[in-house]
Order: sequence, then C-alpha cells, then structure tokens
Amino acid sequence: MTALPAGIAAVAVPLVLLGSAAGHAARPGALASALRAQGVLPAVLSRPLAVLVTAVEAAAGACVAAAALRALDGTFRAASLASALLLALYALYAAHVARTRGGVPCGCSGGIGAPMTGWIAVRAAALAALALTGAARGLPGGTSGYETSVIVTAGLGFAVILWTLPYAMIEERSPG
Repeated sequence: MTALPAGIAAVAVPLVLLGSAAGHAARPGALASALRAQGVLPAVLSRPLAVLVTAVEAAAGACVAAAALRALDGTFRAASLASALLLALYALYAAHVARTRGGVPCGCSGGIGAPMTGWIAVRAAALAALALTGAARGLPGGTSGYETSVIVTAGLGFAVILWTLPYAMIEERSPG
C-alpha cells in the first residue's frame, strides 16, 4: 500500500490546518495575545499577523482538501508544498520561542491553553513532513475501497494524534 503516506497527508494536513484556522477565528484575540507574550515580533504586528496566519491556514487547508476531493493531483502537490513550507516555518518559530521564552502561551488553534514547548515544534515539523510527502508523492490513485478506508482512517488517526500531542505532553505539576 504505497498510497498510505500521501493519503494520510491528504486527510491529516487539511484537517489540522482547517481546525486551527477555525479555532483562531472562534477566539480572534487569543493568537494576537500569544504573539505579544512570545515577544519575538513588535507588539503592533500581533493583531495583523494573527489575522494573516488565520487566513493563510484556512486557505492552505481548503486548497489541499479541495484538490484531494476533486482529484486534482497537480493542485494537490502545489497546495501540499505550500502547506509544508508554512508548517516548517511554524516549526522553526515554535522551536525558537520554546528555547528562548518557554512557557509562554502557544496561541495554537485558538489558544486552548497549551504553553509553547518543544512538542509544539515537533507537531509542526511532523505536519510539515506529512505535507511534503503529499507534495512529493501526489494523490494516491488506483486504490480499492478497502485501501481507501484504511487511508482515511489512518489520516484521521494522525490528525487526532498531531492535534492533541502538545496538550497530552503538558506536565501537570502538583502544588507544594
């Protein structure tokens, strides 16, 4: 089943990007607040950058999903490559912030409360690798119904794992 890695990318990458964009849209101030707390960029840029990030995530996720659903291989490859670049940028940014200002809010997915840690960078890097796999391999073709169901199930599983990874790795510290 050589279609599995690209198929997982076709499912997991747009789900995570669209879920993240939806989270940012639902809590528009959370990402801007997190960007200010991270202190990497001037505070005046936090709100416009938060709006831009939300729009880019939504566009990238929608393009990958639409290309996959319409079986447009060239568009899927291009959208997957753009998503890989975006996610690689996120991974580098998250690694920098986690190393220099660890513990500040991540702002991921609408600011659900995860602090910026190395796990945020790992998730972004894993998603970038998945998206790059989709760009390199293209859409899976000629799969049976059974293979397609395995691909979709695996893609959903990867999306859930990657979505929850940073939250699962938060250490609960007991007082005292």
